[in-house]
Amino acid sequence: MTDTTAAPDALGALVSRHRVATRTRWVNAAWALPIGVLTSWLGLWALLQDDGSSGGGKGLGVILGLGVSGLGIGLTQALRALRGGSGEYFEVREYGLVHGNARGRKGSWTWAQITAVTVPTRRNSVGALAHRFGNDYRCVLTVAGGGRVRIDGLATGASALGNAVIDHCPNAPLLTGEEWTRKAGGWLLAAAVLCVGGIIATVGYISGHPDGEKVTVDANGNSDHEFVQGLDDTTIMLLALGMLTCGIAAATCLCLFVYGRTRRRR
Repeated sequence: MTDTTAAPDALGALVSRHRVATRTRWVNAAWALPIGVLTSWLGLWALLQDDGSSGGGKGLGVILGLGVSGLGIGLTQALRALRGGSGEYFEVREYGLVHGNARGRKGSWTWAQITAVTVPTRRNSVGALAHRFGNDYRCVLTVAGGGRVRIDGLATGASALGNAVIDHCPNAPLLTGEEWTRKAGGWLLAAAVLCVGGIIATVGYISGHPDGEKVTVDANGNSDHEFVQGLDDTTIMLLALGMLTCGIAAATCLCLFVYGRTRRRR
């Protein structure tokens, strides 16, 4: 954020200062990324080596899932640490908000320049991991010019910081982050239909490649019967994972569509 429309010295006296645990983000990335890389590599290697006879499809799925999760967590934490910078902090001042780090102020805004506050309805994730990653609280501020400022649970007193912004910005809409479901209803329904179509197409593809028997007749009239596998076990496993993904995506899109329609009627 580089919006400096509001000069820091014009924002009045300091009310509260909230430091962000940037070091925790780096520690999270330091252990999540290696786990993600190693388990992803191991899962892919095992998948390429597996000829389907081991029956370890579920185990491979778990390993690959752990790898993707580790990569996602590690990259997210590292990107947030880089974006915030060393010594990241927020300051609530008498007439506005300051966001900065050890290098100086990244941005400062009067309360009137905060045009919307988004606090997700399900913002309070419970558990040590949620607290560790800062997912126990989330608040996104939309500022003049279309920029966004993200506050999460790794800011000290994050909830108090978010409430202070809400109290000082009574004219800024308080959103839940789910308003988009009311506008994207048709697209969500179309996505659900496409996912179901993908499942049907995959089932048709599998049905079109059944196991069979190949009969070869030599010059003497002797016939040789040979079993021919339609699809190998690895391909079937990958197609099954694709169908599972499409099924989950279709159910998610359908639930969001129904949720958006329900909110619209309220």
